[in-house]
Amino acid sequence: MKFAYPVFFCALLAAGQPALANIDIQFDYRYDSSGFFTGANSSRQNLLNAAASTFESSFEDNLAAITSSGSDSFDVSFFQPNNGSKTVIPNFSVATNQIVVFAGARNLSGAVAVGGPGGFSSNGSADFINNASSRGQSGALAPIETDFGPWGGAISFNNTSNWYFDSDLTRDESFSGFDFYSVAIHELAHVLGFGSADSFKNLISGGKFTGPAVHALLGNNPPLAGDSHWANGLSYLGQEAAMDPSIAGGQRKHFTALDAAAMKDIGWQVSAVPEAETWTMMLAGLGLLGWRFRTFQRRG
Repeated sequence: MKFAYPVFFCALLAAGQPALANIDIQFDYRYDSSGFFTGANSSRQNLLNAAASTFESSFEDNLAAITSSGSDSFDVSFFQPNNGSKTVIPNFSVATNQIVVFAGARNLSGAVAVGGPGGFSSNGSADFINNASSRGQSGALAPIETDFGPWGGAISFNNTSNWYFDSDLTRDESFSGFDFYSVAIHELAHVLGFGSADSFKNLISGGKFTGPAVHALLGNNPPLAGDSHWANGLSYLGQEAAMDPSIAGGQRKHFTALDAAAMKDIGWQVSAVPEAETWTMMLAGLGLLGWRFRTFQRRG
């Protein structure tokens, strides 16, 4: 059985060597009221951090800090992970190269997860407002946007799903349930603009994605499912793309070169993405070897 990945548009809505990368995805669990990631389940944070490393190890952009101070104010809005309601945090600040993602869980009535970038309002000097909109990415300010500089966003996982929390990401083994790692990568890509950024939407024509990096990789413009996912089952070199709209129980997905090419087309500076067999060395470096934590929950 497959379940779709919906996308929540709140505002509207790997890898090269780690030394080359700049972005730092920080998770905020203040709205994890069900304890999906905290308390006895805090080990799950390791797996979410491993999913984030897919992007941290390959995105080389320099994101400017946003610092609320005095008359310069930056108020962020996003869906609250534990209940889906819109939440606003006034006078928010984000450090240089940092992306903040609020994470939690709730009953999503059949969907495995939702995710997307947050919105904001800003007041102050013209330079402050431009920086809040772009984080120093000039293409994010153009009349037709070609880049994306988010402050972050939110993701929520279905707390009634039968999840598989992998104890050893250095190998792909048989399992039952929905692979948390695969779903986390998918939702984080939405936070980072896949299907949600204007620079993505500006490359859609006739139901196809026309980004030059993707076209160079495939030799054509691949079809989309709606305006936020690849067509279902789209693959590259025999590997189903991470950003098609569904995932089956027992299925592991990695972020493919096709997915990464789309992120390049929407403005990210993306280094090379490893083949599946090279994930072992990268994940071992994250210290995940030897972590033994498994849990299964009923799939709604």
